[in-house]
Amino acid sequence: MELQLFGINHKTSNVSEREQFIINESNQILLNTFLKEKFKDKIDSFFGVSTCNRTEVYLLADSGLVSEILLETLIFFEINHIQKESFYILDNQDALIHMCKVASGIDSQVLGEQEIFGQFKKAIEVARHADIAKPSLLSYTKKVIEIVKKVRTQTNIGLNPLSVSGLSLSLVKNIFEEPQNQNVLILGAGSLAHAIIDDLIKKGITNIRAVNRSKKIIKINNNHEIVPSSLNTLHRELEFADIVIASATADLPLIGKGSIENALKVRRNKPMLLIDLAVPRNIEEEIKNIEQAYLFSIDDIEKITQDNYGQRIIEAEKALNIIVLESQDALKSINEKIYKDKVQLKLDSFLDQLSDDEIERFKSAEDLKQMIMNLSIIKYEDKSLDEFLDIKNIDNHVIESMFKRYINNA
Repeated sequence: MELQLFGINHKTSNVSEREQFIINESNQILLNTFLKEKFKDKIDSFFGVSTCNRTEVYLLADSGLVSEILLETLIFFEINHIQKESFYILDNQDALIHMCKVASGIDSQVLGEQEIFGQFKKAIEVARHADIAKPSLLSYTKKVIEIVKKVRTQTNIGLNPLSVSGLSLSLVKNIFEEPQNQNVLILGAGSLAHAIIDDLIKKGITNIRAVNRSKKIIKINNNHEIVPSSLNTLHRELEFADIVIASATADLPLIGKGSIENALKVRRNKPMLLIDLAVPRNIEEEIKNIEQAYLFSIDDIEKITQDNYGQRIIEAEKALNIIVLESQDALKSINEKIYKDKVQLKLDSFLDQLSDDEIERFKSAEDLKQMIMNLSIIKYEDKSLDEFLDIKNIDNHVIESMFKRYINNA
């Protein structure tokens, strides 16, 4: 089996396409069942990552199977309106390099942003907890995390980090001369909403209200916490909002054209800034056609701020060099472990057939590997030794370690 991936991102598609293909905790479990029924043991495991920039599926499966898995996944999600050319497919080292680029932020729409690393690790943990991502696949993600940490310590890609929440704040400051005097409405209460509120407060913007499905308190620090209003109060909250920043999880838009038109009437056409960071989108795109309503989507954010872009490009190149070199070593290490585990299984199977006296001879052997070969000839004298000849390619001290492991587990 080999590491493979497929996905769609901000480089290959727009937000209207990306919002059709979202993997979350619940549908990932259903997708796992669907793919297992289709491909049986040809798939070891997988996990998906969905952010505002991308949805990608990382998997361990039989070589060359990824294209078929992609097609079946599109059938599962009933996706008919995204061009197949919008999806990319990678395998082996190319797949590992891509995973590192994604997790390190150098493949993000906002070059060098750091939020993706937490999102990547959370996706792994969710899949691991649901028993979708198996240890064999997790051995790759462990290497990815190690490489990303090395990138962070050996480059300045994370220095003065940019983020989607930070760029949203920059947009607010660019449009309003005195943003601290504006009323802000946050839609949602997840990690991105927390980050947005934290950034706003640090810049002195404290007239903040929130709307969310639950009324769980949004605690920012010891001095600031917000109790969200329920969703059924959204229309009324919009009437007081000069700035609306949306980041809720929802399958359909929560703010429609009619809602904004009504809010503007009450506001006597006082302008509104709406920033939609959600994928799928929380705010209907038609609102862009309303005078005095200024709507920006996640795809618009990148075009607005390019602070320190040249320096981030230099650091991204350094990061990529580290990723390429480290991924080579990582693959070698993983493949060696897979190989040794395979031999361990064969060795255990062989040792299971030995008598207690033969096991005792092993304990006092000077050349353990040769003794195994000699005994294997005795045990399998009428059969081919092809299944056992892998032993010849492994150092004696490794064989000894394998034997000790067998004895300890016996």
